[in-house]
Amino acid sequence: MPEDKKTEIILEFSKAMAARDLEKTLSYLTEDAVWVDPSGTYKGKEVIKSHWSTGFRSMKDTKFVETGNGIIVQGDKAFFEYIACGITQGNKFETPAMWAFEFTGDKIKNIRTVYDRLLMAQQVAKGWPAKPLINMIVRQSEKAMK
Repeated sequence: MPEDKKTEIILEFSKAMAARDLEKTLSYLTEDAVWVDPSGTYKGKEVIKSHWSTGFRSMKDTKFVETGNGIIVQGDKAFFEYIACGITQGNKFETPAMWAFEFTGDKIKNIRTVYDRLLMAQQVAKGWPAKPLINMIVRQSEKAMK
């Protein structure tokens, strides 16, 4: 399949994700797809469906804004660098993220999602003890990096 077709699939996939259209999102995956993200590894379309049916209920106004390197396709592999934005737990979030795709024909066989979980937690945590604990972890991490 031509690389520009894979770019088109990635854009359509991201639109389906942003629209929280689970069936459309799944239509881009192989039956035995594997999706790895910071919360775990999900093997097979049905397991991925179960994971995202929960995820889609907890997020609103989701957008994936192309940034940095954007979409790069090389052979059966593709990468999409973006800013993930939306609302979860009643709070807005915005975090840099990346999807790494592996294609089989015109379907996505593997996806790896990377994003800054700590930055996201810092934006959505509220109240005691969550907010002070997250801020303490951020301060300690920043201190350790100096």
